[in-house]
This record gives sequence, structure tokens and C-alpha cells, in this order.
Amino acid sequence: MTKRFYNIHEQKERADLILGLLVRFHLKDFDVDGNYNGPDPITGLRERLWFAYAFIAEGSEEACRTGNRIIEANEYTHCHFAPKIATQILMKYDERLTEKARKWLYGYLEETIEESATDEMDFVGVNDNFPCMSTYITLIGGKLLSRPDLVAIGAKRLHQLKAMLTRRGFVSEYNSPTYTGIQLETLAEIANYVEDEELRDIALSCEERIWADQLARLYLPASQLAGPYSRAYTADSMGHTQHFAVYGLLGEQLPMNPLNTLFSGGDVEQGYLIHLNLAFLQVTVASMLNTTYHCPEELIHHALNKTYPYEVTGTAEFSSSSDEHAWESPQDLVLAEDMTEYPAGVGSNTTYMTEEYALGTSTHEFHNGVQTDSFHLLLRRDPCKEASLRNSRTVYTKYIVNERKPGQSNVYERMSITVPDYSLWDEGRKLAFQHQQTAMILYKPKRFGRLQVSSLKLSLILPCPFSEPDEIWLGDKQLKDLTGESLEPCPVIVKDGAVYMAFHPLLLTDHGRYAAVKVDRVNQFLMISFYNYEGEMRDFDPKTFVLTGNGFVVQVSSKQETESFEYFRAAALKVQIHDEFHSSPHSRRTVLRKTSFSSEEATLTCEYSPISEGIRYLEVNGRILANEKLSMTGYDVNRLPFM
Repeated sequence: MTKRFYNIHEQKERADLILGLLVRFHLKDFDVDGNYNGPDPITGLRERLWFAYAFIAEGSEEACRTGNRIIEANEYTHCHFAPKIATQILMKYDERLTEKARKWLYGYLEETIEESATDEMDFVGVNDNFPCMSTYITLIGGKLLSRPDLVAIGAKRLHQLKAMLTRRGFVSEYNSPTYTGIQLETLAEIANYVEDEELRDIALSCEERIWADQLARLYLPASQLAGPYSRAYTADSMGHTQHFAVYGLLGEQLPMNPLNTLFSGGDVEQGYLIHLNLAFLQVTVASMLNTTYHCPEELIHHALNKTYPYEVTGTAEFSSSSDEHAWESPQDLVLAEDMTEYPAGVGSNTTYMTEEYALGTSTHEFHNGVQTDSFHLLLRRDPCKEASLRNSRTVYTKYIVNERKPGQSNVYERMSITVPDYSLWDEGRKLAFQHQQTAMILYKPKRFGRLQVSSLKLSLILPCPFSEPDEIWLGDKQLKDLTGESLEPCPVIVKDGAVYMAFHPLLLTDHGRYAAVKVDRVNQFLMISFYNYEGEMRDFDPKTFVLTGNGFVVQVSSKQETESFEYFRAAALKVQIHDEFHSSPHSRRTVLRKTSFSSEEATLTCEYSPISEGIRYLEVNGRILANEKLSMTGYDVNRLPFM
């Protein structure tokens, strides 16, 4: 039976509206030679081609003229995104191009398309947005260049994605606020323009499966996509409104959206964190809306009519990885002995939602984990108020070496990675799992960070651009100014509007510190930190460093679920925790970490190897954690493709 796709006509109206606004806001920023002179730094080929694509798509004479001039003024530079955008312009708007612009686009596509055909652009369990784009480039670009060999590579790659979604519930780069939208847009474009019916059906089916991921995580009470996130920037972790694909489908049914924030016509509300810059976000949204998405109506109906509590869980596979860029020499970056390979494998992730909060965890990390929010909590402070950034808050974690801070730029001397402004990478390795509103998160520092260390801590990060929590307690002591410290490990209990949280520190290996727990204000953030070390600069030996234990168990509740905050606090102080490293001659003295947590609501137990990251078991209430391929409350997932 042919599926009915949601809101095709309104999607087009929405895209045209946003394209028109982009032209109104930014056409004046380009001179007669196609050079950008606007206030935001727009220098990359990707951004320039996005502007050209959007202007030409808008269709007015002046916008088309400017779009062509932007293309004509470009130089050939390497960019993973640019070949896809060039292909889109040629495929969709050839008749609106000048001969010079057309020649440039074909020349650039011919120059770069071979890279998209290489094996490294296959679906290998890492950055799935790249192979999605390379699939489009080889399928559609190969057709434009009359290269059936490239079209065959694109077809092979689409079958790789189908195979992954036949094995797993989610793609490897699952639920990324930035990159899942790119996957959806690219698959939609393949379905819109590929001629082979079998390939079109596969693209539509893959798109549907990724829509299931996104719409199952859609938390309308806060107008956000709930975590965990495979790959997130600070703006993603904090909460934002640039989820363009979901807006493309739902429009005003999404209370906070790009139209009423990024394109509101005035300054974006103070406290709203912009990723890179406003012009970048606006042209990204406009370009990505310029397609027709294919989401079955029944998935939309399910997403808009969830009953709480609601839970989605599923599996994802991941490739091996490291903290080294493959094209650089590790000896130039870190000592060779500190280069660690993180093993490939399969994990699961879960999102649990109530009317007041959404708690998400993942058992494993994406890639090397620097951007993975394996723990993410999203809450709305007042259930009686409408969804807004002012009425919501997120909580997420980072392991931090040497007091790097959120809300500012940070330098990572021994990590081969570019860090955007305001980003804070995770310098630890973690695993997390949950039972409903109780979650266990275990951490260790990454080995390459062991030299020249002055502090080691795991920080819970609470963005506070609009408000702060009402109360914070360290054990049975209330912090009068929401800041303070405890010399010994103790639970941190938080009242944030209608939501209550208790963070119980687990094994905190003590390498010497002034306090075990600290609560600080930093750059419009509150940071709840569990310390392993604070003192003079020192080097750690590798094994001591990797066997540095940290982590916590979180209990979340709400005014609706609990008699009172006082009752919640009292119950939180009665939990039982056991956490230790142990070894055995039977396992050749390898080291295991065994952790258990017990409360009235749940018992969580884990045993794993911090060095190899092998997991012996994850246990909930005496039973091994279910590892279902995909499960969504109130929805028969067997109706989805490849299930």
C-alpha cells in the first residue's frame, strides 16, 4: 500500500517563505561581484554555495543574478559539503544558471566527485552524514556527468545503509541535532531525483526509519529533540530551535522553530546560543528546507499524540576510533603510547519522557566520544507555561582536564581536533544506561590527557542564560547562593521548578584534591563537579590515569510524581551505592569495575573493564538490560521498513 506523506503542499509553502526571508535579510550582503560583505563571517565555500543555492531557488531576478555571481566568484577549494550543493544546483536549477556559473559547477563536480566514490565515504559506522551526501553525489552527480560507474557506487552505498538499518534500530550517527537533519535532507533529495525505482524505494525507506528516530525523540512540551545525542555542539546540548527538518514537516505545530526565532526579524533573544553565527544558521535552514520530505502520516500522528510516560530504545553500531586524525602523525600530537584505539561494537540508547522531563542515555559513544552526550536531561520548569527556551533547561556532562570551561573557546594541546567557539569537548570515556527516570553514568579520563595535569573532574553542566534552579543541596546542607563545596563525596539534590534531581557521585578516585564536590557559576552556566584531582601540575602514569574512576547515578522526579521536594530529598539520602575496582588471578589480574545502585524505584548494576571498555553486564532490577533493536511506546515498529 502506498504511504501518504505528510504535508507536501505546506512543506513547499514553508520553504518558499524561508527562502524569501533569507533573500530579504541577506541579498544586500553580497556585492555586484558576488563577494560577501555582511556582518557575520561567511568565508567557506560551503556557506557561499548555500547562499547561491538558496538565492537561485528563491527565483526572483535579482536573487538569481546574485546567486550566479557568487558561483562565478568562487575558487576550487576542498569541502565535503560543496560537491553535494553544486550537484543540487545543477540538478534543480540548470535553466536559471549563467553559462559561466554552469561551467564552474560542472568543473568543480568533475574535480571533486572521485573523492565521493572512495571507500572511505562508505557507511562504516561513524559520520553517517558524509556517506549520505556521497551517495547523493555519486548517484545524481554521476548521472549529470554520464558516469554509470559512479552511479553504481551510489547504489552500492544506499544498500549499505539499508543493511545497517536491517541490523540496527538507529544509524551510527543517531539523533544528532546538527547532523541527523542533513541525513534526512540528503535522503529526501535522493528519493526526489533518482530515476531507478528500486533505489528510490530504498531511499524512502531509509528516510522513514530516520524520521522514526527523530519523531520518537520529539519532546513537544519543550519543543526540542530529547537526548541522548550521538554528536552535539554546545548549542545543541543547551537547546535550540534550528531543527529544520522537523520544522519543515510540522511548521507552527512546533512551538519554537526557526521562523519565530532565527527569522523573527529582530535580534535573536539574548541568551540563545548561536552555533557559528546567525547568517550561517539562517542559510543552513533555508537550504535544508528546500526539498520535499517524505514522512508517513502515521508517524506524524504518533509523534503529535504521545501519551506519557513514553520511551524509545534501540541499538546502534559503531566503528573503532581514536583521538588521532588519520592524516596526521600521532608522534607530532601525543606520545605514541597514549594513542588508544576504541573498539568497534554495538550499543543501545534510551530516551524516557514524562510531561515534565526527558532523560536519555547511551551505553556507548559515537566515534571518539568528544561530542557524544551519553547522558542528557531536558526539563520544563513550569508545566503550566508554554514551551520556550526560558521555560526549559538541559543538563549534560563533560569530563574536564585543567578547568576548561563552557561558554568560551578552549584549546586542547594534545587532541588533534578543531574546537569551534564556545565548544567544550568531553575528555573522558563513558557508558550510561537507565531504567525509566534513574540512570547510571560511569566515566574515566582519556589516556592522552595524562600529562601536565592540574585538575581532573566530571562536570554536570546546567545552562542558565534565563534562570537558575530554585534550590541546590549538598547532602543535607542547602547552598544559600547555589554555590559551594563539600570535602567528601555527597549527593547533590536540585529543585528546578517542577523538576527534582538527585546526582549521586560514584567511585571518585582521589589523587589529591581540595574538595570532592563543587558547585560553581561559570559563563552563565552552573557546574556541579566531582573531582578526582586538583593541585600542582603533574604527570600521571598511563594505568593510574585510566583507572581513575568517576561517574554518578541520577534520579529524576517531578512535582506531579512525588509528594514534595522534601520527601524526594529524604528518599534520595537513603539510597545504597557500592562501587569498586577489583581483579582476580583467574582473569590474569585485569581490572574490572563493579557498580551497583539501589533505591525504592530501581536497582542498577554494571560490571565493565575501564581499560578495554568491555562490558560484562548491565543489569536493571535483577535482569539483563534489554537490547531490543527498536521499541517505541504505543507504536508497532514492525510497520517500519527493514524491521
